[in-house]
Amino acid sequence: MRFLRVFLGALLLLILVVFAVANKGAVTVSIEPLPFVIELPLYLLVFAAVLLGLLIGALAGWLAAWSSARRKAEAERQRQARQALQADKSAAPDSGGQSLPPAPIV
Repeated sequence: MRFLRVFLGALLLLILVVFAVANKGAVTVSIEPLPFVIELPLYLLVFAAVLLGLLIGALAGWLAAWSSARRKAEAERQRQARQALQADKSAAPDSGGQSLPPAPIV
């Protein structure tokens, strides 16, 4: 299993290096309303876009997992509160809706 992981990692690295060597041409990047213009190699632009996408996806996944865990914890607290309430009701003596007669005076 470790060999497969190392092999796939090396293959991915080789593909990234070949991509970087083949796309060394400079491109101009500008965001229209802003006055900044950046010139950088195409492979850096692609790698930055992929990295940004990975970070946004990881953040979205983390937020979804956090929200789900929070909802699950709240549901568990409510379930435990219901169980405690039911346990209290069953522990109390049931008079059957009738009151006891008064105790005799001695």
